[in-house]
Amino acid sequence: MSKTMLRASSSIIRSRYRQQHVMLQNTTRQHLTPFNITRVYLSSSSSRGDNNRKSSFVRSVSAGLPDWIEHWSRDSFRKVGYGLALSVPAVAMMGNNPVITLGLASTTAVYWLVGLNDIKQTNQTIRRNFPVLGNMRYLLEMIRPEIRQYFVEGDNEAVPYSRAQRTIVYERAKGLECTMPFGTRRDTTAVGFEWVNHSLYPTKIGEQRVIIGQHNQSTTQPYSASLLNISAMSYGALSDRAILALSSGAKLGNFYHNTGEGGVSRFHKEGGGDLVWNIGTAYFGCGDFAPDGSRVFD
Repeated sequence: MSKTMLRASSSIIRSRYRQQHVMLQNTTRQHLTPFNITRVYLSSSSSRGDNNRKSSFVRSVSAGLPDWIEHWSRDSFRKVGYGLALSVPAVAMMGNNPVITLGLASTTAVYWLVGLNDIKQTNQTIRRNFPVLGNMRYLLEMIRPEIRQYFVEGDNEAVPYSRAQRTIVYERAKGLECTMPFGTRRDTTAVGFEWVNHSLYPTKIGEQRVIIGQHNQSTTQPYSASLLNISAMSYGALSDRAILALSSGAKLGNFYHNTGEGGVSRFHKEGGGDLVWNIGTAYFGCGDFAPDGSRVFD
């Protein structure tokens, strides 16, 4: 007897679950629009002495948008347009300022022009289903980066460089004071925060270098290279002064400077640092030709 009752209860539960699932799908389809996020709430009620529980949908509420936005349609567009059109002669007959009448007439004309164009076009569904009002979405998308940058984004959130880091660069470039008194604004207790401490007992580390071609018998000129060097950044992508500064820094630090695919320029040579010639795809040529047709590398 107990097994029979258990099977019957399980069958009732499965049946009611399917009904709730179908109701949820239908309600979501009915209320889902490009301007609305539907939230469906389920409530269960039971009466004392009765084991039958009834589940029902209480309400569907929007994500904070006014009702007139959610129910905007082509009919709503036409009704508002007719109202604006009728208000123009009414305002004119009242003998008010002609500037007001002209402004209202211009607004009505622009309203109808934009709305009819939205209905006619077939590229954007939101504009077609929500004439005039649908353009607000694309306007907000257009100014979204500025809104985030100036009103939402934190000083240390952006990547690859935060607003605080960019501010330091701008201030130093202008010769302004870039230090901030009374500590830092960053959360030093946050998980993942990194810093560098001064060592009370520093360890002296010798120069770390590697000999390129040391164990290759065919290498006629082995090269002692530093472990840290300047990677490939070509002349053209960087300015002449940047290339000269990098080459000069390579000489001072005793490490090499990779030329990148832009070739070897005179600014690479003027710096005096060691150069690694990046032939790569040879976009800008590689060497030169002698009068006899042989390849020459200066």
